[in-house]
Amino acid sequence: MLCLILSLVSQPALAVVEGVVYVDEDADGVRDADEPGRAGILVSNGRDVVTTDESGHYRILEGKDFVYITRPSGFICNEWYRRDGGDFALVRVPQADEFFFVQVSDAHVYQRIDDFEQYSSPKPPWWMPQLAVDWLTLRFLASTYTDGDTDVLVARLRDALSPYYEGDDLEDLWDISLYRAYRAEFIRPGSPLGNVAEAARTSLAEVAALDPTFVVHTGDLILEGNNGSAEAVERWFDFYAGLVGALPMPIYNTIGNNEIAGTRNANFGADDPRFGKRLFQRHFGPTWYSFDRGPFHFVALDTHRRTPDSEDPKAWSFRHMEADTQSWAEADLARHGDRVLVVLNHEPFHFDPSWPFGDEGQSAHDEGLFDRHEVPFVLTGHSHWNSFMPRNGTTHITTGALSGLRWVLPASVHERGYRLFYARERTLHSAWKRTGEIVIALAEPGSPRDDEWILVVADESGPFEEIEVTLGAEVLALERWGDYFIRVQGAGRMSHSRSLNVRASRSDGTRVEQALDID
Repeated sequence: MLCLILSLVSQPALAVVEGVVYVDEDADGVRDADEPGRAGILVSNGRDVVTTDESGHYRILEGKDFVYITRPSGFICNEWYRRDGGDFALVRVPQADEFFFVQVSDAHVYQRIDDFEQYSSPKPPWWMPQLAVDWLTLRFLASTYTDGDTDVLVARLRDALSPYYEGDDLEDLWDISLYRAYRAEFIRPGSPLGNVAEAARTSLAEVAALDPTFVVHTGDLILEGNNGSAEAVERWFDFYAGLVGALPMPIYNTIGNNEIAGTRNANFGADDPRFGKRLFQRHFGPTWYSFDRGPFHFVALDTHRRTPDSEDPKAWSFRHMEADTQSWAEADLARHGDRVLVVLNHEPFHFDPSWPFGDEGQSAHDEGLFDRHEVPFVLTGHSHWNSFMPRNGTTHITTGALSGLRWVLPASVHERGYRLFYARERTLHSAWKRTGEIVIALAEPGSPRDDEWILVVADESGPFEEIEVTLGAEVLALERWGDYFIRVQGAGRMSHSRSLNVRASRSDGTRVEQALDID
């Protein structure tokens, strides 16, 4: 017994940190005598969750990495995480209970096409001739992106190459030679086709022009953090941070497997201060966190951890949460059961048979969290494909890649884009939008009523001026939800027409028209 007591006494005491969450009425970052503390704010050390008292005060054990708050609805908090606790200043902002936001995923930003060549392009074995590599690549791309039709793939490559090609007539090039010409052009120094930095900047500028309330990015912010050198990965993080820092609205970043730096690069040691999650944390803070907006509670998870049964510090699993993450998520979700729970994660928690890659074993594990806390919505990325799958009471929404295939395939081969959302009446309505194109589509989910439809109508980078929807000869009543979402109501489905006809007009008088099948 004496030995046990001495052992306990000899253990270092866990540090307790404390502070106040207060309302910064003049938004100067300094607490004045008349600025009140805010009760009921959740504060976490990344494992435990406590709530501020009536004076806004909290006490919590010191965290491994950060102490941070759940950002409440109706406020902004620019410094919402700290290494060692302290005070957090909330600034009041008007926020509506319904709102428009955008989900991007898999931006895979990098500055130079040679980054792709060095760290992301598969390397064939030394004994394989280049002709065989090109032939296999072409067949793989055709089978994956054009249902095996090589002629369709070649035609799309030809169209993408034609503005940049200086040489023989493109029509004279057959499949492998056309693929080689395309590849040679995008790796040519100075080629606009390979200007991946500008492509990423333009795509994010288009998202910003739509004027969403905020943007969520569900991971793979950078190119190939696992394979990249320490210098390259640090450079990509700096570049991405500069891009999103210039956006006029908040962006909430979720960590992806490509943000786990150095795990497959022999020259990037596990003792390097940039290894693993450290560069993400340097730029964006905690890798799991939450925030509120209206009646919705958003929870960003992190399903990446070192493999517990491996002695190799570079062995990681991209399917499981750390124990601290699970403990935090249980506590956070339990305290927000009155809100609509929206989980953000990089890897999907489901498998869609329509995806051309992977299998069910690639899905992340939620450890039963979604069932226990009745999570209605989960937003993910990773697969570079779209999916909308209700399963066991949870709707899993996976969005395609902002980068398509890391910016190197034409968007006509692997489309690039992002997902538009409208949060209203405790539901998320959404539709996929291709970058640089208009979208006129039925939103997911549809309306439960027979005489009502939810549409998404958006120009390339903004709203249309006027919209008219007809069903047969009937002009339908419209209710605009923000700039892009519309509830359409009719007198019933008495018309013989099985499609809605949408006419959208721009301010310059030009119009677009599209029919939407409603069967």
